[in-house]
Amino acid sequence: MPALPALSAFATPKSAQFHAVSLSVAAVAGIATLGVTSVMLPPPAMFLGWAAFNLAGDDLRGGLANTVSHLLGLALGAGTALLIGAMTPALGLLATPLAVIGVVIVVLSLREVAPINNPLAYFLGLTSFFYSGLAPSASTLAVLGSAAVIGGAACAVAAFAQDAVARAGEVRHA
Repeated sequence: MPALPALSAFATPKSAQFHAVSLSVAAVAGIATLGVTSVMLPPPAMFLGWAAFNLAGDDLRGGLANTVSHLLGLALGAGTALLIGAMTPALGLLATPLAVIGVVIVVLSLREVAPINNPLAYFLGLTSFFYSGLAPSASTLAVLGSAAVIGGAACAVAAFAQDAVARAGEVRHA
């Protein structure tokens, strides 16, 4: 069995900065998770909001646009669920695929609506809604949307923390 690397292998300035960045992001994620669970919001919805915020765009404006796209995806998910419910008595099993075709056409058409034109963020919103298993209602959208916004805000804070750690490392090792 190979020997474990010496502890000094993990203490180089570059790797120390790497670990500091990882720790700062993990701390933000832990605090955000504590926040959402303490107010009974679903942590998976928070992490989907985090992912949506971070999909594209390297600035706050891009992250906010992605978050709006995600929230609109939640609303589209609720609307699609209502449409499926309305069409099922007449169409049976065809209701779901037809509704999905319709919502995908809408989402892909929104690629032309800058800046809220990130299909992946919309699909994360749809995924958050459908994976929650909750009924399509205003309260469901409020719960999932609140968790998503907290996730997006946590992602922004984590990005700020990463930048601060990187700047501190540059100053210290200049």
